[in-house]
Amino acid sequence: MPQMDFRIRGLGLRGWLTILVSVSVAIAIVVAIAVVAIGVFLFLLPLLALLAILYYLFGRTKLRQRYKQGEGPVIIDGEFRIVDASEIERKPPKQN
Repeated sequence: MPQMDFRIRGLGLRGWLTILVSVSVAIAIVVAIAVVAIGVFLFLLPLLALLAILYYLFGRTKLRQRYKQGEGPVIIDGEFRIVDASEIERKPPKQN
């Protein structure tokens, strides 16, 4: 059986520079995305707070009508009695 000679070579300067450039580009992309996200957040946060305040002050009357003084309250009347557990076991309540 012929003996095969394997040689392991290092990356060399060109390989390490390629890795360094690739990592640098990836870090630059992540930093750019973070800067844009923070910028959008800092722009939108005051805008959303202002919109929430305006909705609280002016928007509620259009969407939800307030209680009118002219109408009387709705009263639901009924008959109630206190029952204990033994009475419920003897005569269970009707199922609708």
